[in-house]
Amino acid sequence: MGLPLPCLMLVTEPSPRLPEIIAAAVAGGVNTVQWREKVRNGAHYRQRCVSIRRAAGDSVPVLVNGNWEAALACGARHVHLPEKSLPVGVVRWRLGGNGLVGKSVHSVEGALKAQADGADYLVAGSVFETLSHPNIAPAGLDFLREVCAAVSIPVVAIGGVKPENVGECIAAGAAGVAVLSPLMSAENPRELAEEYFAALTAALEQPVCS
Repeated sequence: MGLPLPCLMLVTEPSPRLPEIIAAAVAGGVNTVQWREKVRNGAHYRQRCVSIRRAAGDSVPVLVNGNWEAALACGARHVHLPEKSLPVGVVRWRLGGNGLVGKSVHSVEGALKAQADGADYLVAGSVFETLSHPNIAPAGLDFLREVCAAVSIPVVAIGGVKPENVGECIAAGAAGVAVLSPLMSAENPRELAEEYFAALTAALEQPVCS
C-alpha cells in the first residue's frame, strides 16, 4: 500500500471528539490520518488506536506517530516517525516489512537520509507560519521546493497550510498537504476538508510552466 495521492493528511491533536472529527474529515476528502498522542502505551492507548482506525475506515491509512509497538498491537501497520527517532529501516523490520513508514524532515540532508533509509514518504516543514509553533520561523516554499527536488519519494507539506496556499505547495513539488489545528478546531470538519481537497484537485489541474 502506498501513500494515497494527492495526499490530504489530518494530523490529530488531543480531543474528546477525535473519532467524530476524523470520520467527518474523511467524509470530506482526508485520505490519510496521522494519529498523535502524548501517552504512548497501556490498554487505553491501544483502545484509542482501535477507535481511531474504526473512525477512519478501512481505506484510509492510520499512521501511528512514533509508536511501532502500538501500531502492531492494534493492527494499524503504519508508522510516522519524528525526525529524531529510530531509523526507518529498524521500524520497518519491526513491522515485518508491511505498512507505510514515513518521517518528518526539516532539512534537505534529513530528507536524503530518510529516503536512503527506506522511508515511503516525507512530511516537510513548517512551510508557513503556524500557531502550533509560534516561536519557530517558517522554512518557506524555497525549502519545500529544495526537498521535493532532492528526493524521489512523495513529500507532504506541513505547517500553516490553508486552502488558499495549497496551490503554492503543489507548485513547489509537494504530493499533498498535512493539516492540524484548522481541521481539528473546525466547526464543520467535513466542509473544511472538502475545501482543502478541492484546492488540491485544482492545483493539480494547473498546467506546468516550462
